[in-house]
Amino acid sequence: MEASVQAKASAASKITRLQRYQIDPTKVFVAGISSGGFAAVQMHVAHSSTFKGAAVYAGGVYWCAGAGGAGGAATALANCGGLTLPTNQASYNSSLPESEAYLDAQSSLGTIDPETNLRGQPVYLWSGTRDQVVNPLEMADLNSEYQRYGANVHFDNAYPAEHGWESPDGELACGTLGSPYMVRCYSANGAVYDSVKTWLTMFLGPLNPRNNGKLSGTLSSFDQTEFGASPNLSMSSTGSVFVPKACAQGKKCGFVLALHGCLQEASLIGNRWVAEAGINEWADTNELVVVYPDTIASSAPGPTNPNACFDWWGYSNQYDPNYALKSGLQMSVLYAMVQRVTGRP
Repeated sequence: MEASVQAKASAASKITRLQRYQIDPTKVFVAGISSGGFAAVQMHVAHSSTFKGAAVYAGGVYWCAGAGGAGGAATALANCGGLTLPTNQASYNSSLPESEAYLDAQSSLGTIDPETNLRGQPVYLWSGTRDQVVNPLEMADLNSEYQRYGANVHFDNAYPAEHGWESPDGELACGTLGSPYMVRCYSANGAVYDSVKTWLTMFLGPLNPRNNGKLSGTLSSFDQTEFGASPNLSMSSTGSVFVPKACAQGKKCGFVLALHGCLQEASLIGNRWVAEAGINEWADTNELVVVYPDTIASSAPGPTNPNACFDWWGYSNQYDPNYALKSGLQMSVLYAMVQRVTGRP
């Protein structure tokens, strides 16, 4: 496993400028785990005219932390996850009614895309039964929320998994909690499970076989600063992008924005998120460009984000009240990357 990670990491050594590709607008998706799962929901809801589906691992409802502010981190941990109680369960205060009221209001105001776009969109949800970081009840609320808005939801919530992203390439056993939060689970028949295959099949239909050998596409590092990434937003100067050979040659392809979780930033775990997520192996044979933005840990006097989480409570630039809207500071950086790759205005 380690040799494989190093081999894949070597391909990402050169820093490039993120390019535009011929992207099919019906095949633009977002995926994320933990803080990246919350951020994926924010991106999906706010830009539902762009994203045509979402895969959310151990995330939660839109705007779960509410108005944020000075107590934003404490509220986020209490409402959304991240605070493990002495009972080995994650804290949980349902914010579903507030979330839906806010979503409805912002949709009416036009600060996010119309909520009607969510109707019929494929949404994949993952919640391990043993998750001590994000309470499974939070994901049950998200399931209810997406169903309220008419999404076509597949909810994987029966695996005895700890907090993490599930993949055949995950280095941890399904029920193991710890860094790098990449877990590998098995189905009832003893076969290794592949959650990425499940959601990509939802999004794309029948898939070409996964490439389990040397990938023909290219993994490289790209400059995030030209999109506004900075320490003030707790974002690294570089991210990663995987481009299949056919996409690089001008063929019309799909696109996935993939967001890691807290404590999964490259400066902490290297390339293990990108290498073990199991997305590139499917993207290589099914013509999907995959962008992996990256964060950095930060502390006062800047944003207080010691675990390098994506912004789900408004920490950006010390406090961003619009963190879940299209105008959100970190959201705008992420969406600028999507605009570059897809050519959307």
